[in-house]
Amino acid sequence: MARQEQKDNAEYRLLITPQYNERGQKYTTLFLLETVKSFASFRYDLSVEETMDKKTIKYRVLGLKTPHLSLPATGHAQFAREYDNLKGTYEVVIEGLDGKTNTFSVRIAPQQVRLIGSPSQSFITICTDRGAWSDK
Repeated sequence: MARQEQKDNAEYRLLITPQYNERGQKYTTLFLLETVKSFASFRYDLSVEETMDKKTIKYRVLGLKTPHLSLPATGHAQFAREYDNLKGTYEVVIEGLDGKTNTFSVRIAPQQVRLIGSPSQSFITICTDRGAWSDK
């Protein structure tokens, strides 16, 4: 399953996908967390506390912060992180501002990410295919 359906109550979107890092000349795994809501004045950064323990990656959303360069732009608030050498099954835990958590299971290979488990009630839409990732 490459993509979870869009939920009406989704507050965030998460893209987990392999990406070729030109600088490092190797494949990495990109995690891109963003708000579903788009902002008209600024493209905010999503402030996230990140922890990684063995096969669990946890993101705790802390709020929005203004961008370093405050030129007017529209778009979603985003947090992006690239990881090297992720292989196998991982639990990805997202904690929202209200303290609610969603846990997803993903299988990561150097050139493919597969969603293998997700909660029935979710405030996050998850996608593993950059081609299916679109601005909704």
